[in-house]
Amino acid sequence: MQRLLKGLSAEGEALLDLIPGGVMQCRNDGGFTIVGVNEGFLGMFGFTKEEMAEQFQNQFLTMIHPSDRQNFLIEVDRQLIKGDRLSLSYRVLCRDGSYKWTASSAKLFGNDEEERFFCIFLDLTEVRDAQEKLRLSLEHLEIIMSQSSDIIFEWDLSADTISFSPNWLDKFGYPPNYDSRLPKERIFRNFHLDDVDPMAEFMQEAREGRSNAVVDVRIRNSKDQYLWCRIRSATQFSEDNKPLRAVGTISDIDEEKRMVEDLRRRAELDTLTGLYNHAETERRSELYLSGGPDTICAMFIIDVDNFKMVNDGQGHLFGDAVLAELAAGMKRLTRKSDVIGRIGGDEFAMLLKDLPSSQIAEDKARKLLEMFRHLFQGEKRPVAVSCSIGLAIYPWDGADYQSLYHCADLALYQAKSRGKNQFARFDAKSMGTVDRIGYSALGAAIDSDQNTGERGGNLVNYVFQILYDADDIDTAVEAILEIVGRRFDVSRAYVFENSAGGKYTDNTYEWCNEGVTPQKEFLQNYPYENVKGYKELFKDNSIFYCRDVHSLTPAQAALFESQGVCSTLQCALYNGKEFRGFIGFDECTGLRMWNKEEIGILSLVAQLLTTFLLKKREADRNQQIMIQLNTILDKQDAYIYAIRKDTYELLYLNEKTLRLDPMARVGMTCHRAFFGRNSPCGTCPLSGATEVYNPQYDVWTRVQFSPMKWVDSDAYLINCVDITDYKRLQGPEK
Repeated sequence: MQRLLKGLSAEGEALLDLIPGGVMQCRNDGGFTIVGVNEGFLGMFGFTKEEMAEQFQNQFLTMIHPSDRQNFLIEVDRQLIKGDRLSLSYRVLCRDGSYKWTASSAKLFGNDEEERFFCIFLDLTEVRDAQEKLRLSLEHLEIIMSQSSDIIFEWDLSADTISFSPNWLDKFGYPPNYDSRLPKERIFRNFHLDDVDPMAEFMQEAREGRSNAVVDVRIRNSKDQYLWCRIRSATQFSEDNKPLRAVGTISDIDEEKRMVEDLRRRAELDTLTGLYNHAETERRSELYLSGGPDTICAMFIIDVDNFKMVNDGQGHLFGDAVLAELAAGMKRLTRKSDVIGRIGGDEFAMLLKDLPSSQIAEDKARKLLEMFRHLFQGEKRPVAVSCSIGLAIYPWDGADYQSLYHCADLALYQAKSRGKNQFARFDAKSMGTVDRIGYSALGAAIDSDQNTGERGGNLVNYVFQILYDADDIDTAVEAILEIVGRRFDVSRAYVFENSAGGKYTDNTYEWCNEGVTPQKEFLQNYPYENVKGYKELFKDNSIFYCRDVHSLTPAQAALFESQGVCSTLQCALYNGKEFRGFIGFDECTGLRMWNKEEIGILSLVAQLLTTFLLKKREADRNQQIMIQLNTILDKQDAYIYAIRKDTYELLYLNEKTLRLDPMARVGMTCHRAFFGRNSPCGTCPLSGATEVYNPQYDVWTRVQFSPMKWVDSDAYLINCVDITDYKRLQGPEK
């Protein structure tokens, strides 16, 4: 004791220099006067002994950050009441003017004449910086979660419990419920009946360890409406590669699905009659027949007799009205399950399914003929309209669409040759000659629907199928640009997508025809400021069409001229009302006039690309944010976890914590997970303990906590720095 008070011997000072970190001896007076320090102390803060004497008069209190001094003095008094040891954390001034966070442990020695502290310092600057980054990261995560409309869930695979974020209640109007003990139908009682099996398969894949999975399902809300939702999950694995938990999101895609369904319907249907177009008629018929139905089916090919005379005598508008009424009459005489389509200008096809006999098919043909004859007889100016019908029967006349179509077409020829206004059933013997001649009654273009046309309907439907079936949207978009570019014989097809603030735009996809120079690499992060007024070019119907780029402003014209563009057609990409970019088609070989049909088709293609591209960008952004946040948390060299206030339930554990105890799980209480206790620990950090020993792991930690919000719950973030080596260095207390 006397030696400590009078100063250490040279050998003692040399021994102190071997201790990692800083060592200081100071008096227990008002300024904590420095009596001696080791080389580690001088190296930690950068001062020499002479500089400390000159600059601070050896008063250690003046080296402490002004904002920390009051708390330092309070803590010293508070801890001395309990004993002769101190454990503090505060900032100390360094020679370069910065402040360094330190953890100091001190023991008081002395007698009535003089008391001194023997202090050991550890540098916590990097830890505190990491804690601040973590705090900001968690705040960032909380902001994202609070602003996101997606529902976040976590499924503990071992306990088979699922927790959902509170916005489930906001979205569906009732709390979620999951009980694996119930039958499958009860577990998924709020899912659409058709989606129960896909959802069960999705969950089974997660149980078996599939890394990433996605499924689209319909979930009922409190108003008994089913909303389309996209469920994504990612599986986390233990060190021995066993699935531990599945974490994911539930996104509302109802509007997107309905838009896609609307686009699909528009792509499938003939605009004038509302029947299926030729391509969709064939697709649906072939799909049904490929299943090998064990019942009779009938294929009808129907042609309006002398329709050209109706058009020439009454006009095309009247002709269109006749076709629309014929279509409505056919719908009334058939079932929803039957396939009815317009396959040419005045030609129709019907596939009637599941008929009791071929006689029923012939009766249906007679009823159709009767309906056609009397359709317009009640008009003020009656019009005589008749049709001819060719009939083929499955399975005798063919087992697939093309075979039945061919036979019904030959039968239609026979009905026409017999005087029209009648039906004929295919007969292989009597129609063999016709078949050898190769006659076809079909093939006329649809001349009453010039705005979209069959070609356009087929193209839009094809584009939709590519996007809907694509696993890689980027590859799909590149393919679509080439398909559309070649179909319309343009020089260049491309997509531009705007930056978050809308000030810049990037050429993200591009296809060029032969001999055309690509421009994509020159049009990245391009400022709209360089071509002022460009966005306003899309204000009318979201279409910007320019036959001659020289008619634009000088800046706008210069942009196109630099790329060799003569004419351009561009369709805006909108997310709600927000302008997010455009899809464009350039002509570089000369001026070009785009007709209404081409503009209509390309507008539909642009809508399809907009829907899928914007959803992909949102998914990419969310995935990147989650990866960054998880990386930040998992790279911290500290045991970090979050607990719910009052219940002590674990809400989050970082990677280092899980390595320490792989059995710890979200949902367990911290005292159960880390100490095997049924009640909170006596040394709980929330009660004021700053250093905690865990006998279960033989680990000492310095603990700090701070209150926070975890989604909508009050919680604490707890940060534990491993100081086991430091405590062992101190040795047993004497």
